[in-house]
Formats: sequence, structure tokens, C-alpha cells
Amino acid sequence: MIGSTQLVTKTLAVPLIDRLIPDGLSSGTSLLVEFDPEGQWFAVSRTIAATAVKNGLRVVYGAHARSREDTITAFTKLGIDVDATEKGGLLRIDDSYTSTMKLDRDNPGIVAVDDKYYRHGSLKIADWSIDQLKSIKGAPQSLSKWGHDQSGAIAIGDTLTPFLRFNEEKVFLEWMETRDLPLQRKFGRLSIFAFSRGVHSEPFYRSLECMFDGLIEVRVVEHDNEVKNMLRIRNLKGQPHDSHWHEIRVSSTGEASLLP
Repeated sequence: MIGSTQLVTKTLAVPLIDRLIPDGLSSGTSLLVEFDPEGQWFAVSRTIAATAVKNGLRVVYGAHARSREDTITAFTKLGIDVDATEKGGLLRIDDSYTSTMKLDRDNPGIVAVDDKYYRHGSLKIADWSIDQLKSIKGAPQSLSKWGHDQSGAIAIGDTLTPFLRFNEEKVFLEWMETRDLPLQRKFGRLSIFAFSRGVHSEPFYRSLECMFDGLIEVRVVEHDNEVKNMLRIRNLKGQPHDSHWHEIRVSSTGEASLLP
């Protein structure tokens, strides 16, 4: 039970961005990502997740803007045996994309699939936030491989922007502040949640920036007649960090790296 178990705080070196954060990040930390829609955030997020799994860390990856099948293909190209790592409880690729296509109307809540991952039947917060509240209060999870102590696990995904097609910004912000972020902290996860730039209102982004512990920017810029993808840690509250822009390079397998 969450209410009776003391979670162990761990310090993590998050793949790809670890050299920008010399002291590492504590489990329970939450990072916000604001990215240009045409940029390489998806490659960055998958590289962080795949490398973390290879390093023995547990990863929850949210497939929100791309199908679970496409996401599995991308992880496979990065050298991950998705079926084996999901069965072993090291990786979860949760499916929210299906509900964006309105293909799962018969299951409005959060459905556990084969003890490996979760599928959202709906992206309307009212349909499943009660399930999250139960988890916050300590009710057992449906997935036996993902108990309450997930200290050191990383929660990351492609983008949460699709949720805003189904929920008003105010409702979403209240859910994020009172349900999702508290749930990540209760489980001891390090969360990295991303939103497309220029899609939502300015107050929406500012409100999120107040909630999170740090802000990562992924931008597309033109330089010398060339388009470049750049990443920086804009802000990390209470910790030293490298705030310089670093160019993102993506290999033929979809693996992202940062240039000095």
C-alpha cells in the first residue's frame, strides 16, 4: 500500500540528457518538454526509453500520438525485444492512441492487457481519473509486474497533446496537478511529459511550467540554409545544469544523440 510503504529515493542518470545534468535526477522528479511539432522529440523520447531499458531501468512509455504497433517497430529498430521486456516487467508501452481514433468505445476506463501494459478506452479524463485516484490512495494495480514501488522507473512518451482534443485546458491542468503528477511521485517514477509548442494557449504552458521541476526545449532552427534540431535544459529548479543548445542527430535506426 502506498500509504504504508516508504519508497526509496534514487538518483538517476537519464540517458541522452545525463551529461547536461551532472548531479543526476531524483526519482519523483517531473520534467516538462515543449517541442516544435516538426522536430525530433519522438526520436529523442524513444532513445531515452530504449537506452534506459538496456541499462536495466524500468520504463513506462506512452504511445499517444502514434500507434502502439508503430512504437513497437521503432523500439525494435533500437534493439529492444519488446515482447520479452514487457513480459519481464522492464518495459510498458501503454496505448492511448487507439482511443484517439475512437476504436475502443466499449472500454471507457483504463484496461490492463495481458498483465503487460495499459490501454485507455477513452481520453476523457472523467472516464478514468477515478482509477488513478484509487491508485493514489493505495488500491492495488491490475498489473502485478508493476507494483507500487516503482522507484527509479522512468515515465515518458511521445506527447500528451492529443489529450487536449478531448478535454478543456482547465480540466486537463487540474487533472495533471491533482492526479497524474501526484501518482508519478507516489510510485517513485521520474516523469518526462511532452507537449507540442504553439498548439495550446500561453497560460496553459505557463501553468504546466509552474507544476514541473524542470523544462526541456526541443526546437527546429535554420542556420546557414540548413534545418537543425536543437535541445536544451531551459530550467531545472534547484539544480545545476547545462542550459546551452545542443544539436540533435538521428541515425538510420532512429537513435538520437546530442552533439557537444
